[in-house]
Amino acid sequence: MTQDKLRFGLIGTGIWAKTVQAPAAATCDAVKFSSLFGRREAAVHEIADAHGVQAFTALDAFLDSVDIVGISVTPDAQPELAIAAAKAGKHLLLEKPIATTPMAANAIADACERYGVRSAVFFTRLFLPSTRQWAEQAAATGGWLSARTEAFGQVITDPRNPFHGTQWRSEVGGLWDIGPHAVSLLCAALGDVVEVSATKGRGDLTLTTLTHRAGAISTIAMTLDAPAPLPGGTVLFGASGKNEVPASTDWMGDSTQAYRNAIASLADASAATDYDARFGASVTAILAAAEQSISSGRRVIIDQR
Repeated sequence: MTQDKLRFGLIGTGIWAKTVQAPAAATCDAVKFSSLFGRREAAVHEIADAHGVQAFTALDAFLDSVDIVGISVTPDAQPELAIAAAKAGKHLLLEKPIATTPMAANAIADACERYGVRSAVFFTRLFLPSTRQWAEQAAATGGWLSARTEAFGQVITDPRNPFHGTQWRSEVGGLWDIGPHAVSLLCAALGDVVEVSATKGRGDLTLTTLTHRAGAISTIAMTLDAPAPLPGGTVLFGASGKNEVPASTDWMGDSTQAYRNAIASLADASAATDYDARFGASVTAILAAAEQSISSGRRVIIDQR
């Protein structure tokens, strides 16, 4: 029955919240989508009214109205909101990256543990059953020698891209926008990363090399200013041959379904996820190490907490 469902509230009014997360929450049977919070009153009411939920511009009142909080704001704005929600006892569905510094990311994970709330990070593809199964099977198989990911976006170069006008993406580039997806998937398949090196290429292009604890080495080539639509993907190579991640044919549709799945996983107290705030903090540490490597020209050892 509806009254028995946990109440889900969303923080944020950007393009991702409007086109994916709010529609996903409104059609998720596991929860009651009850509330939306944002700083811009007109934007809050536009999305809230479209889904028949309460609109809030006061954070405390919003938190009082929900049990689970989904956050859809810039990485630098997320830590303060996430910690406030955790302190209020709300379970958290975080956006990737959860922060752009290890200190801020670990503060979120620490808060979740301190206040006893469940958390998940919306690494989109890891909440799709086909990709999650691929990663779990790859981890179980083992014996991988190397892996590569290519992800060439046009957020910066194509005005028709729905995220073209997003300021934070243009400022931080593909390393922090595409990077969390790539790193999380490779870690799920190949395990923890112990060493990182990275270099810059033309424009926004970066090439990042990860050394995994089990010995595999993976590379990630990524950019947000590709000159044309280019194919990408993730593929592993090892004793069992070549293993490629299943390709998505409907990214927006898959993302909406993945967000429903992520909400449902938090609503189910018995369903543990490996992709929680602590895992999100480890991804932030890897990306920060890549940034440090680019600046210093040196390999960076990951400090395992």
